[in-house]
Amino acid sequence: MLVAGLQALLIKGGHASGPRSTDILLRPDHEPIRFDTPRLAASMCGTGCILASAIAAQLAKARSLEDGVRKGKLFVFEKLQKNAAERQ
Repeated sequence: MLVAGLQALLIKGGHASGPRSTDILLRPDHEPIRFDTPRLAASMCGTGCILASAIAAQLAKARSLEDGVRKGKLFVFEKLQKNAAERQ
């Protein structure tokens, strides 16, 4: 079955301000789902691309979209944490 149109939208919160980095998953006929992590002082170019790839990898493992986004965000957070620790 071919499905046309928007199925989901992930709004990233990495460049916003505040102590938390919150991404929001929007899907038609669903409540928004928030994915929160502490905001890290570390910065790394390409985090959006890494997140998209991590989510795609989770979906390829037949995870649900929500679970894929959750695990993808955690993957990026852990990479940023490791990057920050290595710079100290």
